[in-house]
Amino acid sequence: MSFPMLENPSGDFCYYNGNKIVLSSAEGKTLLEPVSDVVYYESIKIRDGVLMFFENHMLRLLQSIEAKEKFPLDTDVLFDDAMKMLREAEPPVSDGNIRIVITNKGKLIHFSNVVTPPDDSSSKGIAASLMHWERLDPQVKIFHSDYKSAVAAKFEEPTPFGPAFEVLLTDGKGQITEGSRSNFFVLYHGVVYSPPEALILIGITRRYVLLSVRKAGLVYKEALFSLEDLVRMRDESKTHTDSVALFITSSPFDILPVRSVGDEVFLSAQNEDLARISEIYQGIVTHYIQTHPADQVQPEYDSLSDC
Repeated sequence: MSFPMLENPSGDFCYYNGNKIVLSSAEGKTLLEPVSDVVYYESIKIRDGVLMFFENHMLRLLQSIEAKEKFPLDTDVLFDDAMKMLREAEPPVSDGNIRIVITNKGKLIHFSNVVTPPDDSSSKGIAASLMHWERLDPQVKIFHSDYKSAVAAKFEEPTPFGPAFEVLLTDGKGQITEGSRSNFFVLYHGVVYSPPEALILIGITRRYVLLSVRKAGLVYKEALFSLEDLVRMRDESKTHTDSVALFITSSPFDILPVRSVGDEVFLSAQNEDLARISEIYQGIVTHYIQTHPADQVQPEYDSLSDC
């Protein structure tokens, strides 16, 4: 099953192969038609007119293309067109989300709608559900129609705590690997755990969260846990302050504590170490915005890009 390049668009125009296209035009409507080519994409957060961690997104995009088809891509042109879109929008866009979609025939940039968490997600945490799914090429960010359909169906299923904001994927042993649109972390007794990188799509936010973990003086380890493991760790904790905390990370929403997985509740939002990680991460975001003003050319790699 094929998918269109244009998905969940916002605004009234896009850029396709360097040309400004009105979405309601005949040419714009063709972008809603499914394509048979491999579709690569990156979703980039816009904050204060800055394309957040743009260089990291482009590196991942180039790596995905290299793994499949190895055609050339000029990321300087993508950056210039994206910045033109921000300025040409009415009113100019300073905060939001932009999506870069690539095939071996076309280059599309458009503003996109993203799912936003409930207002109390940072203070209470989000609800999550579980789905067994093992991705064959998790580090290559392309569309897979069967995966998208299965995740969409799972999101329609209610949880005891309302609609799930995220679907956590499990392997054949019931161990949680990642979220359908996020990376997954476990924080327990001063140690932050995340699944081995070979099993997951390495998120851009994840890289900076790991830097925040180190700056917070915490230990990082790779490990996999089933829901049963996490429930046992929770129940063995003597107080809520040393209880296991679960959290997810992604470009659109940064860091979110997980309140529940299925019908199991976790006191993630009350964990002081997680609050410290989030505080340090927001400092990194502020530094990036200050050192990457909206009117500059495509940013070069700096010291933060190595994390």
